[in-house]
Amino acid sequence: MKRKLAGIAAVALFALMAAATPAGAAVKPFTTLGSAPNHSGTTIPYFSSSFTFGGVTYPYQMVGTSPFTSGATTRIPNEIVPLRFVFADGSVFDAGTIVGQAVRSPIWQRAHFLSGFTQYGDAIQRAEFWRPLHPGYHVLLSRPTVMPTLTIDVPSNQGTVIPAGTTFGNHVALKRLGLVNYSWFAGRYGRIINGLHVSARTLPILLTHDVMLDFKTPLACCVGGFHSASSSRNGNGDRQVQTAMFADYGSENVLAHVDNPNASFAEDINALSHELSEWMNDPFIDNVVPVWQSPLAPQYGCSNVLETGDPLVGVSFTVNGYHPQDEAFLSWFAHQTPSIGMDGRYTYLGTFTSPSPLC
Repeated sequence: MKRKLAGIAAVALFALMAAATPAGAAVKPFTTLGSAPNHSGTTIPYFSSSFTFGGVTYPYQMVGTSPFTSGATTRIPNEIVPLRFVFADGSVFDAGTIVGQAVRSPIWQRAHFLSGFTQYGDAIQRAEFWRPLHPGYHVLLSRPTVMPTLTIDVPSNQGTVIPAGTTFGNHVALKRLGLVNYSWFAGRYGRIINGLHVSARTLPILLTHDVMLDFKTPLACCVGGFHSASSSRNGNGDRQVQTAMFADYGSENVLAHVDNPNASFAEDINALSHELSEWMNDPFIDNVVPVWQSPLAPQYGCSNVLETGDPLVGVSFTVNGYHPQDEAFLSWFAHQTPSIGMDGRYTYLGTFTSPSPLC
């Protein structure tokens, strides 16, 4: 099933759900840009390559220069747009209060990773292509430009504030959480991105704090982030492909599994790291791969998109006190044996030890 946001070519989601359901399986749409787009207009730096499996060649595009042929360092300008939500009951959730914490995180600051002293996104990319990696290869976010906080008033029929202790299927909110209707927010997201008037060479990041999106299904907890790509033409008629993302910055222990209250989800940069890695690996949301399924994330059903975070939702690790997510490598999707990842791994943490299960 395909979904489109107003003004947005496609979205890919970070979702926490209780089980594989029709709604859960339908949140991974295809972009309108095609399977091997020629981004001749203005957009982020990217490279194109392909792999072959089962006699089929799968083209893909990723952010930066090719790790197979280049030792260059790519720096992507980016903007943080803090969102302040005011709910009908008067509750306020203001991401402007946590921007400093986010900027100090390994998303933007260098930290010690298995693949070097660098930013999170770069660490994942370097580990993912470790065997063919050229010396000096990096894909980095530049120091972010922090935009003015935008206030969004949420009507009573489009969002609610849930108290601590509320259970959603297999997850429980340990802190107060704002839930906003997915479709309603999607329309505002598109207008915000278009209204920023930023260069398509940059990455706008809409940041929330303890506010997630609700699919209005009894088994679904919430959507903590998505990334998007939209194609347009400017006043001169030049084509632009704007990539962007939304992610929630969660409070400590904001969500947990009902069977393991000590295993928190969506804490601090968890959703942001998920979306950043997926943006780097599938910026235009058109990288098709052999169909896969994950025993750790059955909510995605049988998928054929190269979204590195989806198979590992809920698997995180600690870096400088922050909690980024584990990510699947290209070799997991491409069924490459051995993996070209660091130490022959199929994920950064080595969570999977063999290529993706087919379905």
